Amino acid sequence: MDRNSIIGFVLIGVILIGWLYFQNKNAPPKVDEKKIEQVRTDSLNNLQKQEQQKQQQQVQDSVKKVAADTTKGNQPVSEKYGALFTKFEKGDDKIIIIETDKYHAEFSTKGGALIKYEVKGFLTWDKFPVQLIKLDKGGELNLLFNSTEGKLINTKELYFNSSYTAWERKDIRGNEEFKLVYEMPIDSNGAKITKTYTFKNDSYMFGIEVGLENSNKFISNFEYQLAFENSLKLTEFRSDGEGGHAHAFSEAGGELEVLDVTKKDEPLKSDLNGQTSWVSSRIKYFTVFLIPEGKKADGSYITGTYSDLPNNGHEKDYSIALKMAIKNEKSEKNKFNIYLGPVDYEILKGYDQNLQSTMRFSLDFIVRPIAQYAILPFFLFLHKFISNWGLVIILFSIVMKFVLTPFTRYQMKSMKKMGELQPKMNALKEKYKDDPQKQQQMLMKMYREEKINPAGGCLPMLLQLPILYALFGVFSSTIELRQAYFGLWIHDLSVPDVILQLPFKIPLFGVDYLSGLALLMGVTMFVQQKMTVKDPKQMAMVYIMPIMLTFLFTTLPAGLNLYYFMFNLLSIIEQYFVQKKGKKEGDENEVVVKQSQVLKNKGKK
Repeated sequence: MDRNSIIGFVLIGVILIGWLYFQNKNAPPKVDEKKIEQVRTDSLNNLQKQEQQKQQQQVQDSVKKVAADTTKGNQPVSEKYGALFTKFEKGDDKIIIIETDKYHAEFSTKGGALIKYEVKGFLTWDKFPVQLIKLDKGGELNLLFNSTEGKLINTKELYFNSSYTAWERKDIRGNEEFKLVYEMPIDSNGAKITKTYTFKNDSYMFGIEVGLENSNKFISNFEYQLAFENSLKLTEFRSDGEGGHAHAFSEAGGELEVLDVTKKDEPLKSDLNGQTSWVSSRIKYFTVFLIPEGKKADGSYITGTYSDLPNNGHEKDYSIALKMAIKNEKSEKNKFNIYLGPVDYEILKGYDQNLQSTMRFSLDFIVRPIAQYAILPFFLFLHKFISNWGLVIILFSIVMKFVLTPFTRYQMKSMKKMGELQPKMNALKEKYKDDPQKQQQMLMKMYREEKINPAGGCLPMLLQLPILYALFGVFSSTIELRQAYFGLWIHDLSVPDVILQLPFKIPLFGVDYLSGLALLMGVTMFVQQKMTVKDPKQMAMVYIMPIMLTFLFTTLPAGLNLYYFMFNLLSIIEQYFVQKKGKKEGDENEVVVKQSQVLKNKGKK
């Protein structure tokens, strides 16, 4: 191994260190507040503003009448909700249970909201059912709007009417469809809000229709929001790893807006107008989408905050909402689809709405094509025939070894030739030791004459870097590999395979445990270095690189380390036979040379 190869190894190590350090510290996308404000201003409908002004006096008279009636009944008017909505602050909190093959959900008359959602077939790290709604935050899928009394109304704390009995249970099986209706009658003249949920079996997606009758009586600005106000409940052991995958998204005009809050003192906000296809937020393995049906939403509103958790953990909390303009004040109906389930590439892609674009990767613009169009489809194809994901990864390693074999052979030939030229290189360095520029010129001239590439030894490793990044993204955030058991001590291919917990943190790398597969990978790298490096001056690299990469890879998913270990093992086998063949050819050439020398000596006699 020559100096250039060593420099290549060091550069690759630096790249890996930088990637591991910064992968969860990407700068959040900047939101141009001035541009947003201009878009919001331009989108205001002047005709609606004029009509609202004309109706203002009529609305005020109606409000005064309601307030007077309320006062006569000795019921205090809430400062928070005003005369129109005070009467809905109290009611019967009735819960209904919805059961399908995919989930167990609970809805309440308080808010007409989703208050519990268990995803079937998945368990948390401590073996409890995955429950995605934060129970202490109230229900989700609420409506927000400004009332004609100037109050900000959130239906989460208001009670709806519904015909079901408390704790009624509805099991949906086969091709059944069930509708759940909530109603809030605002006044006796037909002004009301309705929320109608539609459930079908065998799907993580359900529908909700929002109906507004005589909305000009209680909504002031011809707009409301459908909101999912909190991030999904965390499900994994390491909150920092899960938080690293938490993002919020909005797709509008064919472009994806991505929010990633990274500091607790820098909350994020995105307030956009324009035709919006959907909004979403996700954690590591699960996601929620709000998708308008029939027509696109009129904008999106997203906020994000960052908070610290025990044991150096953290959590990102996103509130997402679709903004809907009210076109018909007499009777407005809008339909939405709600996806609440796993971040499953095949399922998300199947809806044909680009939902799979929320699967993010490090160096996304380079890695996404590799992950989305090569690795994931190939993995899923293999898994149709092989149930164990570990065996799928091993087979993938073998395939990748065959694909990269021409490059590794080129690497070996290049390194061998560089070794043969080492005496000439040393001679040139000695000859021009006082003129570094001339020395470099003569070395490059020699490379050209000998037709070798000094960086050829690093080419296969550089080619593997995008693949390693893509594999990291696939293994650490793909639902199929979550809690996938391989064998022996490897119980989850998506997280590090810890074999020993240390009582201290290793300096520089910040890890306090050892990974079995990372150690095996380090051993194979050491063997490779030992087989390659022959120069005694470079022997330090035989130990430095394997140790450094072992600790670097300790924090990576077991699946990635399994891949790299197998790839190295196959490379060692290949290198052994290549060297054996080369030695045999060298011995044969030596015999031919000796025979030629003998014949030459006989001729002289």
